[in-house]
Amino acid sequence: MQGYGFPRQRPTTGPTAPAVRRGALAAVTALAVLTTSACGLLESQNGPAAIVIPSTNALITESPPSSLPPTSTTSKARSSYTAPAEDSYKRAVSSAPRVGVSSFHIGATTQTGERMNDVSGVHFSTPDRNVRCSTGNNGSGALVCAGEQIRGPRTARSNTPEGCDWKADLAVLNSEGIATGGCANLYPVLYRSHILEYGTTIVTGSFSCLSDVTGLFCLDSASDAGFAISREGYQEIHSDDRAPSEILGGSESTRSSSSAAVPSR
Repeated sequence: MQGYGFPRQRPTTGPTAPAVRRGALAAVTALAVLTTSACGLLESQNGPAAIVIPSTNALITESPPSSLPPTSTTSKARSSYTAPAEDSYKRAVSSAPRVGVSSFHIGATTQTGERMNDVSGVHFSTPDRNVRCSTGNNGSGALVCAGEQIRGPRTARSNTPEGCDWKADLAVLNSEGIATGGCANLYPVLYRSHILEYGTTIVTGSFSCLSDVTGLFCLDSASDAGFAISREGYQEIHSDDRAPSEILGGSESTRSSSSAAVPSR
């Protein structure tokens, strides 16, 4: 007998039941595949990436730009600036009348000692006897001058040879440049040497010195370094530096003042 008020039940047996079950299984399987694919896709997109640490030597091994010049140093310090050739110390020293060196191989080893003739090297003094110079007498290849205006280090440098008789009032000029202070027993400067008259230049080897009423000016052609000893004191110079106008061209005033020279004793 048919009941009232109840829906009709779907048969669970019979020829339509397997089809229903197969459809439900296929749906579940498809859902599982989609879920698995989605998870894998999310993991591949949002998962942590591998951490790459850059080499710590990158900056060290990197070559500098080619436009940067290599670091360089020079031992020839410039005292001022390059001047036109006609205004330079080189021109001033070379333009003055040159004296022969045959009269400058004379001197004494002490202030009161006997003067010796035909000694090796070249030796001279300024007319006022305030500065005396020697070169070549000990094979050192240096021009060495002594004077109270020269005030080098009071104590010997760390690389000074043992047994050095250090003197602060020496100026040593050679092919390496100029230095103040030195070993008097290594660079002997003779006393009572021949006078280099005002307005004249003496040349020996690579050294040249101009005697002037304003001072003594010496240069070395090998290093282009030199020094000036004047009333104002001692100063390192360079052959290309601007010279005082008083000594340019070997002025007439310097030559006319030669009569004030102190005679050799």
